[in-house]
Amino acid sequence: MYSTRIYYQDTDAGGVVYFANYLRLFEKSWFEYLISLGISLPEWEKMGIYVLIRTAFVDLREKLHYGDIVNITTSIKEVKNAYFVLTHAVSKNGQATTKGEIKMVCVDKNGKPKRLPEDFRNRLLAALDSPRTSPGIK
Repeated sequence: MYSTRIYYQDTDAGGVVYFANYLRLFEKSWFEYLISLGISLPEWEKMGIYVLIRTAFVDLREKLHYGDIVNITTSIKEVKNAYFVLTHAVSKNGQATTKGEIKMVCVDKNGKPKRLPEDFRNRLLAALDSPRTSPGIK
C-alpha cells in the first residue's frame, strides 16, 4: 500500500482532486509496488526493456480533497507474455474512493512489442499469490 497526502497541486479550483491526477497517484503506487517485487524499471531500461501504459481506466466513486490522506493499494491482476495488468484501489479512512486498472506492455527501445523477460515475468507471477506493500507517508 502506498500512502500519501493530497496536495494543492493535485486539486482543481474547488479543492477537489483533478481526475487526471489519479493516474499520477496510480503511477507512484505501481512504481513502488514493482520495486517491492524486486523490479527496478530504470535497471531494466538500461538493458533495453521498457514498460509503457497501453490503457488506463479510472472509476471515481467519492471526491478527494486537499489535505486528505489516502492509501493506494496496487496488485497484479493478469500476466501474459508481453503485458501485465495492475489494479489500484484508493481509500480514505478505510473507505474506497476510487478504483483503477492499468495495462502495461513491454517494448524494445524502438517501441516494438517484446516478450516480458523471464525474471521480470516470474516476479509478477509470484506476486499474483503474494500481496506486497509499498511505502508512503506515515
